[in-house]
Amino acid sequence: MKKLSFIVFIVSFIAVSCSNDENSQEEDSQKLDKMYDEIVAASLANSEPCTNPQEWSYVATGAKACGGYATYVVYSKKIDTEKFLEKIKKYSDAQKEYNKKWGAISDCAMLVVEPTGIKCSEGKPVLTYSLP
Repeated sequence: MKKLSFIVFIVSFIAVSCSNDENSQEEDSQKLDKMYDEIVAASLANSEPCTNPQEWSYVATGAKACGGYATYVVYSKKIDTEKFLEKIKKYSDAQKEYNKKWGAISDCAMLVVEPTGIKCSEGKPVLTYSLP
């Protein structure tokens, strides 16, 4: 009986130890937030003055739980676009994994509309949209 109790204790200890290796949902969410903040910083949208909309572009990013992109990010064409788009891909892939891992749900009825362009407003790049 003591051997059985000891075995149950060891198995329980191993199971608890293994589960502590995984991040919590909050930790995973914080990692996604940090990745997104790094994308925004790398985009120069909040630090580079916008005087010519032709110097800016935008890209879809993130992943809704039901499919499709979560949002669009404006970025300066002056940055290393290849590295920036790699960050976007890593973030979008990480959000897909988060959605799958945590069984996330989203507002599938709300389609994220693609912008039609960019304008400069008060020195900041702003996405523009056309009404149907």
